[in-house]
Amino acid sequence: MDKEMLRRTRIFIFVVILVFLLLVSRLAYLQIINYEYYWEKAEKNRLRILPITAPRGEIFDRQGRQLVTNRPGFTVSLVDLGSGYDDETIVRLAELLEMEEEEIQKKIDLQYYRRYLPVRLKMDVDFETVSKIAEHRLDLPGVVIEVQPIRYYVLNDFAAHVLGYLGEGTVAGTVIDFWNEAGYVYREGDLVGQAGLEMVWEPFLKGEDGGLQVEVNSTGQAIREFERVEPKPGANLFLTLDASLQIVVEEALHEAVRLQWEDNNFYAGEAGAVVIDPRNGKILAMASIPSYNPNTFSEDYTTLLQSSGRPLVNKTIEEHYPVGSVFKMVTGIAGLEEGVITSTERLYCGGRVTRFGATKSCFRGTAHGSLNIVQAIAKSCNIFFYELGLRVGIDDLANYAREFGFGQPTGLKDIFGEKGGIVASRKYKEQSFNEPWYPAETMDASIGQSFHSITLLQLANYVSMIANGGIHYRPYLVDRVVDSDGNVLMVAEPEVLHKMEVMDLNWEIIREGMKQVTMPGGTASRLANLPVKAAGKTGSAQVAGRGSDIPSHGFFVGYAPADNPEIALVVFIKYGGTGGASAVPVAEKILESYFADETAQESEESSLAIEKDLE
Repeated sequence: MDKEMLRRTRIFIFVVILVFLLLVSRLAYLQIINYEYYWEKAEKNRLRILPITAPRGEIFDRQGRQLVTNRPGFTVSLVDLGSGYDDETIVRLAELLEMEEEEIQKKIDLQYYRRYLPVRLKMDVDFETVSKIAEHRLDLPGVVIEVQPIRYYVLNDFAAHVLGYLGEGTVAGTVIDFWNEAGYVYREGDLVGQAGLEMVWEPFLKGEDGGLQVEVNSTGQAIREFERVEPKPGANLFLTLDASLQIVVEEALHEAVRLQWEDNNFYAGEAGAVVIDPRNGKILAMASIPSYNPNTFSEDYTTLLQSSGRPLVNKTIEEHYPVGSVFKMVTGIAGLEEGVITSTERLYCGGRVTRFGATKSCFRGTAHGSLNIVQAIAKSCNIFFYELGLRVGIDDLANYAREFGFGQPTGLKDIFGEKGGIVASRKYKEQSFNEPWYPAETMDASIGQSFHSITLLQLANYVSMIANGGIHYRPYLVDRVVDSDGNVLMVAEPEVLHKMEVMDLNWEIIREGMKQVTMPGGTASRLANLPVKAAGKTGSAQVAGRGSDIPSHGFFVGYAPADNPEIALVVFIKYGGTGGASAVPVAEKILESYFADETAQESEESSLAIEKDLE
């Protein structure tokens, strides 16, 4: 071997030794010096904790009928395998899941604090899409397909404004504060209740998620399970709502709206009703038309948002309206309590009256002649209550309206969004328009017009107070909360918020007038054929700023049985015309259903008692 060859051989050996030393040094650095760091990193890449979503608590009506439950569904998630999220995978997923890439990226950004945990991209994915993703699993690193509980509303759009829906959208700060007070920690991007009971009772319904430690392969797919912590289901809600009655209410409202359209009333489409137990404040039914289907809310959202019927608005608590003649009992109580009229005093109605430069008339100019207060309620005589309102005066009239709970929320806590409404008064007009109050305006206020604007729940509370003698119970929807082990966490009790001091005799006078409303000759005479005697009042409220060709709002408030009230109700048909024509037929169906069911139940209980005695 010549010298040149020997030199090259030595250099080669030296390079080999050097490379070997470098490799050994690197290996020592990785496996000895930084062993713990790289071992932990490898374990994180190999072992993952997959959260197991806890089933949300179910919701039942007062009879135990299931209204909201959970069903299994596929969820597609994306996991960071340690080097960030693969851009090509995001593009492919956007196509397969029919999502925008920006939407996927937003979900990833919202969950930056959960790195190495799956980012839920889409829930309730159909089997066909899941199959396509599974076929391309090797090309989609980090994609995880899980079976998770999906919220399911058994009766679709049934009581949607009461039950609410779930979503991952922005939650208002006031709601987050409310949850925090209940000890519930919300993180942006969580799937939570966005309305109704789902929102308010989120801390109870949510449950506690479990977890599953799994070993994953290079694409993030689980290949072996290790430790498992089972989730704890959320608590169940049992409502005061009666599902059978709620269905009757909703169907009756839909029918009323349908008839409006057939009569070429192109302003029709909105309606609402509340049925409440005047003995305790339990809400038996609460319906707002049109509604929406919580099961398909995300797909329907754009259409719902653009709908002229405003289905996202709960007409029973989030809107307030001029209420017309159903307000007349306020004026009647005020007049009797203030001593400006007696039960026997008669006022004359000639169909028209002029006071303070303003000429007012009865409905369609009808002349009722000489009337006492009971007859005036039965006939809904505007002239009588114009005169009575002037005697009472706007200040006392406004005070009595507030005593009945108008102008402020009723106290409902189970769902958010209740508005306070407006009571017509000097103060309101001065603050809103910087104008004085004129005496002629008192006439309008005395029959429920002027600036009065009242919610349906307030009207239900108002007629309940007439029925029970002036007690304002807090309205409520949740009767009790029971955890997944059957332990009762909360039982609601009737809560008195206010007691209106009115002479018993005066209550009886007003009630007698309301009884005669439902008798032959009264404005709700079709209720005379009910299985029980009812009491009520119709109303037709003109809409300020609308032309004379626009129909009035139709109202009915009432309770039954008249002598021992079990339920009180309000029915509202927007632009329905007279309350007798539009709202009373709905009230008739509600009362017929309630008392038919009650009679059937009593009959069944009686039969069982007889059978037991025979034994």
